[in-house]
Amino acid sequence: MSLILPNRQLQLAQRVHAIEPFRVMEMVKAAGELKRAGHDVISMSVGEPDFTAPDIVASAAMEAIRGGVTQYTESLGLLELRQAISGHYAATQGLDIDPRRIVITAGASAGLLLACAALVSEGDEVLMPDPSYPCNRHFVASFGGRPVLVPSSHEDRYQLGAHHVAERWSERTRGVLVASPSNPTGTSMTPDQLREMLAAVRARGGFAIVDEIYQGL
Repeated sequence: MSLILPNRQLQLAQRVHAIEPFRVMEMVKAAGELKRAGHDVISMSVGEPDFTAPDIVASAAMEAIRGGVTQYTESLGLLELRQAISGHYAATQGLDIDPRRIVITAGASAGLLLACAALVSEGDEVLMPDPSYPCNRHFVASFGGRPVLVPSSHEDRYQLGAHHVAERWSERTRGVLVASPSNPTGTSMTPDQLREMLAAVRARGGFAIVDEIYQGL
């Protein structure tokens, strides 16, 4: 897709001005510039390991390209992949999840953005712990919502608890957005903490988005 901008000053949507730069990517850009200048750089700014995909994954990707598996999939993603994910949840969590309820996205950020697009309306408030992943509040703001950062402490494992939900829920609150394990603190919610927090949200008719991208770690 190409976006052609006019020569005159472009008037951006007002909400764009409320979204701060993702400063980690500025660090990535600076590290890249140093590398191109010949410096030996160890970049520790983004959440990725210092190794690439394992050989079995790289081989499968190359076989798919050679086999012409490069065109559009179903809008939810490859059925075989969704079936495999369903099987993974059955084997590891004992959960029976219909593959039709599974959506494949280009990373967790794309999934969170789509979830906010479906759930957040103009003026809606979404509770999240502070500190939390910087982009989460921007996902909410992108659709006219208002992220409400709730201060957390070591007593709550720097997570959102049921008492936070009870204290901060208002007539404009629509749900919560949490991550377990959390970025940047690395803390996980205990099973009881998560269960109680979800019950508090459910009792108020709200939604809960739980980012578990680091669960395997």
